[in-house]
Amino acid sequence: MNAKQLNDQLIYLTRLVDIGEFSKSFTKATTLLEKIQTLTNKDLREKFLFNISGLFIDIGGMAKHELAAEIGLKLIEENKNAFIKISGEAEYYYNLSNAKTNLIKESNPFNHTFESIEQLIDIKSLLWKSVKSHKKNCTPTPPETLVNLANILKRQFRLSESLYLYDRVNQLNLDIPQAWINRSETLKILNQVSGSLSLQMMHEVKAGYENIISSQELPPLWKNQYQDYIEHLEKQIAASYSEAGVDITARETEAHETRQEFDKLSEFRKMILTKHLSLSEHGLYCACSGSARDNLTIPNGSGVIGSFIPAMEMVLNRLKSEFSLARRFYYEYLHEKVDEESMHESCYSELFNDELLGLNIEKLRTAFRLCFGILDKIAAAICDLYNVHPSNGIIYFQGFWQLDQKGRREIFESIKTPGLLALYSLATDLNERKDGELAFFKQWRNDLEHKFVVIHEQKTPNDLYGSYKITDKIIMISEAEFIEHLEQLLQITRSAIFSFVFCVREKGTQEKDPNSIYIQNTIDRKNYF
Repeated sequence: MNAKQLNDQLIYLTRLVDIGEFSKSFTKATTLLEKIQTLTNKDLREKFLFNISGLFIDIGGMAKHELAAEIGLKLIEENKNAFIKISGEAEYYYNLSNAKTNLIKESNPFNHTFESIEQLIDIKSLLWKSVKSHKKNCTPTPPETLVNLANILKRQFRLSESLYLYDRVNQLNLDIPQAWINRSETLKILNQVSGSLSLQMMHEVKAGYENIISSQELPPLWKNQYQDYIEHLEKQIAASYSEAGVDITARETEAHETRQEFDKLSEFRKMILTKHLSLSEHGLYCACSGSARDNLTIPNGSGVIGSFIPAMEMVLNRLKSEFSLARRFYYEYLHEKVDEESMHESCYSELFNDELLGLNIEKLRTAFRLCFGILDKIAAAICDLYNVHPSNGIIYFQGFWQLDQKGRREIFESIKTPGLLALYSLATDLNERKDGELAFFKQWRNDLEHKFVVIHEQKTPNDLYGSYKITDKIIMISEAEFIEHLEQLLQITRSAIFSFVFCVREKGTQEKDPNSIYIQNTIDRKNYF
């Protein structure tokens, strides 16, 4: 075969995959791979290997075809340098993450352990590498990468972050059915993990399936399956309305009222909801007046039992208080900067070095530090809740787990919950020993405390008088970069707060001591899925 014939065959096989003819495509792809490997032109061979590796990965993922997945992964790992040269680091890590995802044998996230979740953490790190590479090269992160990242976070019970990413992609109005499918699946997991449910959640799950029925990217064989899901949910919703004595035809009015409620909120609350920064379970999936307050509490509709509940609710109060301040400072920096009079009163020397000074920028610095303080407080509370204090007595969120120390992995396995797995996954992002792609956040936090962190306005700051040459403890960060990473840290911190609450709830529902304190709120709990 010449190059044109090989290319035509690849296009044909890709079309077979698009229409769901996975078995036929795989058989022909293995034959084509043998022909590609005999090419004497090195550059041409590597380009065709790159393209057919993607085909095997697609077959492996869509058809749950283990051999196809293994072939795709082997091709990627053996040709790393060549493939990076062809596509760049961002796409390479994206493809490698897909290949490894296809080989995960455990499909039910509730069956994961602190051992098996390491496979997911590895894939998560690859996707973060892809995202960081795009940022480094000033190229937009493809929505498919964000969807895959959301998918892998979902499997680690990082549900608030997953929903945030799905919503970002869905707002682009592109034909990416996986974003809608997995958003609905995430809400179903949320129902199980949180023990809370609302009619709006059921509507959101159904809407996700409805949005994919007309997709041109969904294999025809799958459409009937999702149509069945929709019909099942319609019956469940109708039964719920009937049980509540509510006319189901009022649904359109409710949707209109939700939009009106949002419009009446303050600009600050609108920002919180649109940027997914609320501490409301309802706010995870709906922007309405019911989400406008940070009404997250440990007790839910079924109540929780345990003498530890008041202490953990006290912890949650503190977390909410500090997160509210971090969030407010972030908002004020973007939308309500202090006037220039305060700068005049401070009498800063003009050094022409582009450093941002004053109350405004100190709000951003403080918000960043507050987030890390929240994470460390969650770590301390978890140690108390489960009596898992590290032997060295040092408790930092990213490092207190110490699962490699004798007996600690077994201890954590014995108390494993979805919320605890989520917190561990979050901690690995910030831990350099776990190859955490966000480990530099911790370094920034330390630098803010102990070094001179200069946040500058321009991409390349000037330093007319050489003011930055006095000490070697100066760290330079651009304003745009600091804001971007603060936004990411706020999402991580919010996710950790939700996961902490879910941890305490699950321990409370498992508590059997009849003399323990019983606390209940008014959140309704049913499992309809």
